[in-house]
Amino acid sequence: MNAFSASDAALEGFQVLRRYWRVVLGWCLFTVLGFVGLVVVAFIAIALATLAATTRDQAGALGGAVGGLVLGLGGAAIQWLVLAALYRMVLRPGEPPGTYYLRISKDEGRLFALWIVILILFACLITAGYLVVRWLGQFGGLAGGVGTLLFVALMLWLAIRTSLAGPANFATGRFGIADSWRLTRGRFWALLGMALLAGCLLALIAVVLFVLVAVLQAAIGGFHTLAPVSLSDPQALAERPGAYVFGLIAELAIGPIYLVIGQTPFVAAYQALSAEAQTKT
Repeated sequence: MNAFSASDAALEGFQVLRRYWRVVLGWCLFTVLGFVGLVVVAFIAIALATLAATTRDQAGALGGAVGGLVLGLGGAAIQWLVLAALYRMVLRPGEPPGTYYLRISKDEGRLFALWIVILILFACLITAGYLVVRWLGQFGGLAGGVGTLLFVALMLWLAIRTSLAGPANFATGRFGIADSWRLTRGRFWALLGMALLAGCLLALIAVVLFVLVAVLQAAIGGFHTLAPVSLSDPQALAERPGAYVFGLIAELAIGPIYLVIGQTPFVAAYQALSAEAQTKT
């Protein structure tokens, strides 16, 4: 991609799926196996936590907290490794792939540090914005509504201006925020259109896959019901174990596909905009 095109960048995720489908399948398998490993670790951690508790209520609270922490942080780590592998595959095509480009190196550490900084930054801004909007609400509903709209617009603008920090972080070896700020200057509307188009396509794919998984779950249950299994329902595993396990595996396996469709446009935008910047200098 020589010149930046919002529509071409939005569709780039599908091109990556077509060219590197074997690698994406490897990421799907890694996600499923990684979650299985997390479940084992969480089970051991919960057992140790409950043994340290003195009462049944305390054991239940500790077990739930420890299990949720292990699964939450572990799930985020799996997605972080897959995203870093996507960056490595697209931005460094000449680098040896190894095991589906999956590694734990200083590049992953630097990317993780970037995520933490951006997360803290946006958390502070959201907290400050909430307090300001609440204060404006004292002057009437109109003031509060206008303040809310302005705050949402500000957060959207900041999200677009920092949206290329991840690819820049991996491509340059720098932190990436300054590079993203420089490359997105004057490109807000084009990048917003790219993000919206990619989001709509991702939503369409998600609906199709949701219907497909629901139909397969119904087939596993003998078509006694067409209602999809809710993975958040604790009774679903006991009532429809086969459909529940299939739905869980399908959701985990589909995750890397969503990530490729949703994140590759920003990688393509970074490549095109950085190439344009180099030709101007």
